Amino acid sequence: MTKSLRALGVAVAAASIIILAGCSGGDAGTPGAAGEPAAELSAEAQTARDMVDAASVSIDEFEAPGPAFDASAIAGKTVYYIPATLQVPVLKVIGEHLTDALSNVDATIQVCDGKANPADISSCVAQAIGADAGAVVTAGITPEFAPTAFADLAAAGIPWVQGLTAPAGDADPSQVAYVTENQVLLQSWSTNWVIADSDAKANVLVIKLTDTPATTMWADMGILATYEKGCADCVVEVIEINSGQLDRLQSLISSTLVANPDITYIQAQFDQFLPAVTQGIQSSARDDVTVASVDGFLSTLQDMEAGGNIASAVAYNKAALGWYLADAAARLAAGQPAVQNLDFPFRRAFNESNLGNLTLTPEAEASGEWFGDADYQAGFLELWGIK
Repeated sequence: MTKSLRALGVAVAAASIIILAGCSGGDAGTPGAAGEPAAELSAEAQTARDMVDAASVSIDEFEAPGPAFDASAIAGKTVYYIPATLQVPVLKVIGEHLTDALSNVDATIQVCDGKANPADISSCVAQAIGADAGAVVTAGITPEFAPTAFADLAAAGIPWVQGLTAPAGDADPSQVAYVTENQVLLQSWSTNWVIADSDAKANVLVIKLTDTPATTMWADMGILATYEKGCADCVVEVIEINSGQLDRLQSLISSTLVANPDITYIQAQFDQFLPAVTQGIQSSARDDVTVASVDGFLSTLQDMEAGGNIASAVAYNKAALGWYLADAAARLAAGQPAVQNLDFPFRRAFNESNLGNLTLTPEAEASGEWFGDADYQAGFLELWGIK
């Protein structure tokens, strides 16, 4: 089921639809209304439910990701932030919080949009090298996307923080750090919610983002592999699409729902798909479709609270991730080794079990209180030697 990784150097001509049927050929219908699983779940569904329940708890204590250090080494320097593409809203949000965090150590941010294109990413890296940047922070970009550019970055001795991607290869921890919310894990939580809610008999339409090899892998390993291993009776249909094709997504979803009335779940890899998902459901005149997504923006949780189609939202604290990226950049700039095997803690599954405990306002979203009471900002300032 897992697809091979693809570079997005060439634009995808058209979104594709892939059907992945469950192995046993059992009934793919859901046992009851969305949010109302059978009283006694199957073994597969109960395993999935246990995973979601464990992911639904808050984090109330800040644990320093590494030893304290003097962050003043990065003061006055420019840090280049290179997101895979600013067409993905969450990457812009993370960059804003990275900027906010680094302002506490008098460093400035230069944003350079990678545009999901190896040539643009290479140009951004070259600009950082030419400017003798204090550090480069990428988001959602793996080395193979622009190997020559990143080899040049290493040769220039500029610290590189790989954000949103897992460690790969034998990178020098004195020059390369990894900070990830672990999208494979988050996507698996979303998948397990669908498995549990359907009593392991979901017929689901997955919307998969193919912008970069990283986004493709997150869907393959976090979503499709989870269904393959944990839900023999699930039927999975996949729409593959990139950020430049979103104007086509509504019609693709609508036509798929009309053609296949057995589909009762839509799983969006990211919240950026949700406007098209909502419109596609409305266009299909279907009222029996339940939606699960990953990102957990305020509008998503508000839709859930209002009784809309969304019933599961897996999220991570984007503000906190910006601060963790800042910590990694300042740490490397100070000559400290990168934190190895960093486990980003501020992530959570939201559903009917805990939604009622949240304050759904822009202020609450910005504060990170949805994820618990841990004061990570004060914790980092102390860690950096800022009183």
